[in-house]
Amino acid sequence: MRLVHASYKRELFAVLVVAAVGIAVSFIAAGSADARTGGSGANARPAHPTAVVPNGTYGAARLARGEYVVFEVRNRRIRNLEFQIQITCETSDMPGVTEQRFFTSGRSWENTPISPGGIVRMNWHERGNGRLGYLNAELKFGVRDVANFSVIVPEDPSVLPGEGAESCDGVGSLRFRRGYELPPIPAP
Repeated sequence: MRLVHASYKRELFAVLVVAAVGIAVSFIAAGSADARTGGSGANARPAHPTAVVPNGTYGAARLARGEYVVFEVRNRRIRNLEFQIQITCETSDMPGVTEQRFFTSGRSWENTPISPGGIVRMNWHERGNGRLGYLNAELKFGVRDVANFSVIVPEDPSVLPGEGAESCDGVGSLRFRRGYELPPIPAP
């Protein structure tokens, strides 16, 4: 019986075809990635897409917790932002004992612009439910529209010694949607 050397022509041809197809796919993918980012030239687009934010009323409510957010968008600007979140309060004369309360915001900066990425950040202070609080609001438009809030109410320096000065803080996050109307909130 005579042994014949195996021909490696088919295997070599298959390896070359796979390599050529891989290189072609790489060039095609690189070309389409360059087209998505805009490449260079007069028709270049920004690397980050601009979030589409239609005009309308937006909002959400978590009635079981008593929390809500509602606001309007007009020409990529936020108007009439109102929200209510739960905050945790503690008095200085009873450390370690906390109580849940609400902080209701009745105003915000008017006509706050929405960034091209679809994010709005606002910081301000106001009096809500008898407490002066420092507020932070972040509204994110995109695949998941989310409103994040934080409230810090420091101790009132005008409280006399021996009386309990109250300090509070709280955070909240609600997924909002367009076309929202706030249902009536039941009185506590």
